[in-house]
Amino acid sequence: MKRLTMLIILLVGIGSVSGQEEAVTARVDSLQKMVQELKQQVDQLSRESAKQEIEQLQRAALEAAQQKEERKVTKTFREGARSLQALNPEISVTGDMLTRYLIESPHYTDEARSGFLFRVLGLHIQSNLDPFSFAKVAIEFGADGVGVGEAYVTWVNVLPRINLTAGKFRQQFGVINRWHQHALDQSAFPLPIQLYMGEEGLNQVGVSVNWLMPSFTAHANELTLEITNSQNAQLFSGENFGLPATLLHWKNYYDLSRDTYFEWGVTGLAGTNDSLGFTFSADHRWTYLGGLDFTLSWSPVNQALYRGITWRTELFYLNKDLNGSDRIKALGGYTYLDYRFSRQFIGGVRVDVAQPPVPDNANQLTWQVVPYLTFWQSEFVLLRLEYQHQAGYNLDATDNRLTLQIDWAVGPHKHERY
Repeated sequence: MKRLTMLIILLVGIGSVSGQEEAVTARVDSLQKMVQELKQQVDQLSRESAKQEIEQLQRAALEAAQQKEERKVTKTFREGARSLQALNPEISVTGDMLTRYLIESPHYTDEARSGFLFRVLGLHIQSNLDPFSFAKVAIEFGADGVGVGEAYVTWVNVLPRINLTAGKFRQQFGVINRWHQHALDQSAFPLPIQLYMGEEGLNQVGVSVNWLMPSFTAHANELTLEITNSQNAQLFSGENFGLPATLLHWKNYYDLSRDTYFEWGVTGLAGTNDSLGFTFSADHRWTYLGGLDFTLSWSPVNQALYRGITWRTELFYLNKDLNGSDRIKALGGYTYLDYRFSRQFIGGVRVDVAQPPVPDNANQLTWQVVPYLTFWQSEFVLLRLEYQHQAGYNLDATDNRLTLQIDWAVGPHKHERY
């Protein structure tokens, strides 16, 4: 009896478990069906959303095309429409001021005196005229009035590697004669340039042909031929009408390393120093000026704004006919070392030596030493403190002076060399 009871209880338990399993299975089937229905609904919503987005993009593209067509139809032309800002030239203004103290009493000479001197206000205009040429103009306002510093047009690649320039320009005699005075490494041109070419250097009217030659003696070779009026009064007759002066400059450039380059050049200049006009008469008096220039520069890659050394030297030889059998033969030269020791400070020293341009000057020399310190406040403003010691021929005593130069620039070109 007892066994029968236990058997009945076991059978009842098994039936109960079987019923629960059937209920769970039915529940799982129901949930799977719900998930399948939800997935179908999500897929349907995604297809409808993508279709709506495509329709919106199609409508936007159609509207944009219609607006563009309307703009094309409504476009009108008005007088002066080509006077665009892009056609305006680039204009810069530079100021160059000196504060001088002549140390020797009475603190003045025939050429200079202690005090303030505003040397020049420069108006610089530059523009690309068309795809083939550009123009540069420099107007100078100084104590002696208004003058044209430079005004020239340059045609680029008139022939392969050849540029042509016409107008009034600073000539390519050596290196620094080409630079504007406010962009020099010192406050004034070296003594030989002032004595042989004039205080402001060689600047005449004519044409210049520059040829970037195939490299055959250096990494880069360049030849410049200039034919100008003989209007420099220091070298020539100072007359516009006469036999033209001819200049030839040959430059050789070498990359010694990724940080260092070396450059040397030779220049020859010839012209008449009388005013007989444009004739080939044998009575003309001729002036010849020769020059050699050397530049060695070190500027480390990625640190050029903070470190750099430049050593530059130029030598000059002057041979000038005078009335009768008199002739001037003079030698001169300068050398300077320029050291950049931070982004704002540059220091250096220049030494000048020259025979005066007078007859019988074999034992006559004028020399000067010019140490200087330049502070670049920014790329637009510089201040330069300079000391000058000059002695030699035609000086009653040594000339010592202290100069503070203040230069500033307004516009895109700042203190360009040229």
